[in-house]
Amino acid sequence: MCKANNLLLVVIGMLIISSAVAQKDSSGIYKTSGDFQQRKLSYAINYKTEKHKINSDMLFNSADIKVKHDGKSYTLLKSETYGYRSTKGEEFRFVDNKEYRILNPGENLLMYVSKHPSHSPKEVEKYTSSYFFSTDAASLPQSLTKANLKAAYPENHKLHDEVDSAFKNDSELYSYDQFHKMYKLNRIMKMNIN
Repeated sequence: MCKANNLLLVVIGMLIISSAVAQKDSSGIYKTSGDFQQRKLSYAINYKTEKHKINSDMLFNSADIKVKHDGKSYTLLKSETYGYRSTKGEEFRFVDNKEYRILNPGENLLMYVSKHPSHSPKEVEKYTSSYFFSTDAASLPQSLTKANLKAAYPENHKLHDEVDSAFKNDSELYSYDQFHKMYKLNRIMKMNIN
């Protein structure tokens, strides 16, 4: 009986490992914020061995996302779709038919970047980046500023002090900590959120 239990544990362990590896190399759609949190993809493929296409940048209809999966085409509304993981492993979220790239999936405080055309005549064909955050996967993104962070956590004065101490201005809030392999803001959040 003990050998059977050990074999069962080995099989379960292998299934968990293979699922984690497959998920790492997968691409697909997150229908809801819950799916995003659980890392559950619809229309999923292993992009190293399979092909499909997700087109979210429709020229004349920015409200749709087109998915080509298993030889069939699907049209989804961005307003009813949380986001997607691309074949490059990047993750995106839709809000008001706009696409936000999620910089740090898996963290409680999510950080996003959105690129839009620059309106400066000197910067023809260039894009500027705007940074956002949300306090969880279901919350709406808001501009990543020290004032907005403090407003999102109004009672956490220790966090306010840490943010003021660590970041001189708003443009430093999305700096990456190479040593800890995470955004500096997320490290501060982990140390200051109960």
